[in-house]
Amino acid sequence: MQPVKVLVIEDNEAQRKVMEFNLSREGYRVSGAGTVNNGMQLMREQGPDVVITDVMLPDGNGIELLGRLLSINPELIVIVITAYGTIRMAVDAIKKGAHNYITKPYEKDDLLISVKQALKTRKGHGDRNRYDIIGRSHALKDIVNMVHRIADSDVPVLITGESGTGKEVVARAIHHAGNRRDKPFVAVNCAAIPSNLLEAELFGYARGAFTGAVKDKPGRFLLADRGVLFLDEIGSMDALLQPKLLRVVETGYVERLGDIKGTKADVRIVSATNANLQELVRQGLFREDLYYRLNVFGIHIPPLRERIEDIPLLVDHFIGMYEYRDKITMSGDAMKAIMACPWRGNVRELANFVRRLLVIKVSGTVTEKDVMENMPPAVSANHESIDESMDDAEKRMIISALERSGRNKSKAAKILNIPRHKLIYRMKKFGIE
Repeated sequence: MQPVKVLVIEDNEAQRKVMEFNLSREGYRVSGAGTVNNGMQLMREQGPDVVITDVMLPDGNGIELLGRLLSINPELIVIVITAYGTIRMAVDAIKKGAHNYITKPYEKDDLLISVKQALKTRKGHGDRNRYDIIGRSHALKDIVNMVHRIADSDVPVLITGESGTGKEVVARAIHHAGNRRDKPFVAVNCAAIPSNLLEAELFGYARGAFTGAVKDKPGRFLLADRGVLFLDEIGSMDALLQPKLLRVVETGYVERLGDIKGTKADVRIVSATNANLQELVRQGLFREDLYYRLNVFGIHIPPLRERIEDIPLLVDHFIGMYEYRDKITMSGDAMKAIMACPWRGNVRELANFVRRLLVIKVSGTVTEKDVMENMPPAVSANHESIDESMDDAEKRMIISALERSGRNKSKAAKILNIPRHKLIYRMKKFGIE
């Protein structure tokens, strides 16, 4: 196997040599350049797999260079390093195709881990892609990687996670990435349709099957033929209907109401739930055999409070989605305040909050005060005070990261996307043991 080729573009020669040495020791074939022009020349000559570039270079900007690199190789992995970066600059780099960004000063392991993680997920399957799975956390990258591993398979998939985490987004990504992408994606919310109507909605009915059935209705299974059927909130399905669903899953034949013979349906089933199906099985509310049929491959989406590093990209996405990108900027303190919130409603709640904030603010720079004054009651109740200082918010974020990492400082630093020595400094500053 050929070694991975890495190009380092950094005008500080001493720092570049250190990076080249550390990467070479890991088995990478490394070359270096100190300018945009030299970097582009090596890009064309050597065709690297990974480019690590500083933002501020003598003859150009690393963010602008990013577009030129990707025009040569759209599959290229680009990691941006900056000592000057703001959240906006980092978000801009990610949106333009960078796999990740690292802020100076950084530790050797930060760079090596970032390269290894990038090589696992590859460019285009990471932070923000055409499937709208938006984020830079390891959890999101792992989910995207899983989506691509199973996309062309026909195995049933069960997606779990709290309300608002984006289960349907992942389901659509599975459809879009797979060989059924040109066929229908049909979604059914099992909790939104009364139990006595859900059977007819799913399986259809023949004319005359009951009073009012004046013509045949195919049902969602047949409408999704050769495509994907997404069964949302599957845990709410009535126990009397579950055996019929199980039969369809096992045989592939759909029996419409009032029809004596089944109809073959080539459907891939993707289900989702915010309930604990295993607990429902123990309680006798959900069939165990159906659970195992639907959960051939499971994907769990962590709540937003466990992947706070995704919040800046999501906020920027919503600002653009609501067409405020040219009118609104977000201060660093405002973003930190947003990241400090628990967001029990997850991405859906965050989206609604950003929309409210933009309508009220209209234009200019969003401040920490704007964020705190417009926080929903359910969210602000989790703050000690509406006038809480940023030090308090930052302390809470650090404590949360330490708890999630099992008090492992290196892992907590990764969660917070800061170098380990900065975390230790802040822990001492806030008196965190």
